[in-house]
Amino acid sequence: MEDIYRVLEMIGDTRNKALATVIRVAGSAYKKEGSQMLIFEDGTQIGMLSAGCLETDLAIQAQEVLKKQKAILLQYDMSEETDLAWGQGAGCNGTIDILLEPVNGKVQKDFILVKQLLNSNQKVVLLKKYSEVGEYLFIPSKDKAFGKWSGQIPEINFDVKSGVMADQPIFQHTYQPKPHLIVFGAGPDAKPLISLAAEAGFSVTVCDWREEFCQKRNFPDADQLFVGFPTELMKTISISSDAFVVIMSHHFQRDQQILLSLIDKKIRYLGILGPKERTKRLLKCENLPDWIHSPIGLPIGAKGPFEIAISVLAEMIEVWRKPVRKRVEYV
Repeated sequence: MEDIYRVLEMIGDTRNKALATVIRVAGSAYKKEGSQMLIFEDGTQIGMLSAGCLETDLAIQAQEVLKKQKAILLQYDMSEETDLAWGQGAGCNGTIDILLEPVNGKVQKDFILVKQLLNSNQKVVLLKKYSEVGEYLFIPSKDKAFGKWSGQIPEINFDVKSGVMADQPIFQHTYQPKPHLIVFGAGPDAKPLISLAAEAGFSVTVCDWREEFCQKRNFPDADQLFVGFPTELMKTISISSDAFVVIMSHHFQRDQQILLSLIDKKIRYLGILGPKERTKRLLKCENLPDWIHSPIGLPIGAKGPFEIAISVLAEMIEVWRKPVRKRVEYV
């Protein structure tokens, strides 16, 4: 997932640091508009903006930014073919504009608030001025805007692609909350899926009625664990329309209870471990709705819990990156 989650985890660090943001990309590049990384005064870096061909120079430039406490705009031409070219051997063939700015007390405080808003499942739009470097504005989907801004605030769209606005020199980017994965089933085969999903940037909730399975020591990467039977859990857990749900308890009646309680909910992803015929029996139907993922995971010939977890995670990422489709309701 996005480096911004790692950046936000470290934004409150007391060390002097600079924030690098990809503002514009012309042609191909390793990362797209809105990608960000932190560069600390001691050389520590959080995140990446290229395949390694920019970071050394950015670290040097960051020292000057921190010394002068003044933001700068940098442009890197990745299309040159010379031995000294930035893009040599990196598979890049474009021009990248990067804003490099010091993270002062005000900026740090505002990014900490952004982190809190994302944790509360709000989208946050970032606006940055090209003409007046240092002016920015955060606009949450529900709360009031905040930042350092003068003049009129342009109309924004939370779902627009990141980049420079067509009619004015303002960069816009939308920070998305972490996608929420809810796994029903805390058996041994759930461990690699939960670990990989957390590493990829999902916020993970694990649910099971077996307390000896559903414990933090078994799932150290999970954000939440709930112990209870399906009918109890459905009253406790908040399942939003953007949620990803995987059913893998290996217990037919429990899986059926969970699936039937979810069938009328509009969620982003619903996958059931096991063959399609079993899922048909769970739903007591001949034809499965096309938005249910059964068998679960991309068809890569996966064998064993780890490979299956990779195929499931790949499928969830594919769904997360695609626009939301209107699904056919289950009848």
